[in-house]
Amino acid sequence: MERKKKILIIVIILNLIIVISQIVFGIYAHSLALITDAVHNFQDVISLIIAFVAAVYMAKKPTDTMTFGYLRSEAMAGFINSAFLVGAIVLIIITSIERLFFPQEIDSVYVIVVGFIAFVVNALSAYFLGLHKHSDDHKHEDLNIKAAYLHLLSDAGISLGVVIGGIVIYLYKVYWVDPLISILFSLYIFKETLPVLKKTYMILMESVPKDINLTEIEEIILKNCDGIKEIHDLHVWSLSSKDIYLSAHIVLESTVTVEEFDKIVMKLHKLLNEKGINHITIQPETNKFKCPNVF
Repeated sequence: MERKKKILIIVIILNLIIVISQIVFGIYAHSLALITDAVHNFQDVISLIIAFVAAVYMAKKPTDTMTFGYLRSEAMAGFINSAFLVGAIVLIIITSIERLFFPQEIDSVYVIVVGFIAFVVNALSAYFLGLHKHSDDHKHEDLNIKAAYLHLLSDAGISLGVVIGGIVIYLYKVYWVDPLISILFSLYIFKETLPVLKKTYMILMESVPKDINLTEIEEIILKNCDGIKEIHDLHVWSLSSKDIYLSAHIVLESTVTVEEFDKIVMKLHKLLNEKGINHITIQPETNKFKCPNVF
């Protein structure tokens, strides 16, 4: 966690330097392209700050009022970052299409130099976050870090497009190349962002995780645990990319003792843990005192 926060702080500082440089040189060179890229980079600074705040809150322990802790802050930050990125990409594509028909003349030398610096810093920032993204358990991605990573990858691609466009403009005075490259990169990032947006939305809506099949889970419980007659009110949901919860009511045979029920619960923990479910709450019942389904 400390390593994650240090990486985010470094990346935030680097991107703030990019934003300030692009605004200053964009105004000096009368380059709308650099100023537009600075606005996009500034949005990434905001998203990185959100990611940092989420990383801090993810480490906080549960309290009397926040009994689950702040685990869902990861999904909330990932959803906000991805949603803003989708909106930014749409605006960039619209602006790029307009510039295909109405190209603007810019000072290509400043665009090439500053754009290249922005590309290098964004690429390095994305690389650092990418290393952290893959250093954790491969089965569980930190959606918060992945969303920030995609933001930086987006900026690197767009900055590279600005550089290439600046070179072509400098050599051939062909101004429509810059928006064309931006459109191509934007479409790629848009495709990569939508799955993150969908996954974080489903976590916030407490849907069943993608890799979990409720019918299969019910069969595992009934077939592998003697003494269980029926299972109902079964719920499986995620609080974060690493925390999957299950709650269920199980109807026991009338002969099952408390000690035997403890053994059943221990066995369920082992079986369900193999499916990625690491938090389990089981309510035992008998036919006589079976609670009705809540949902």
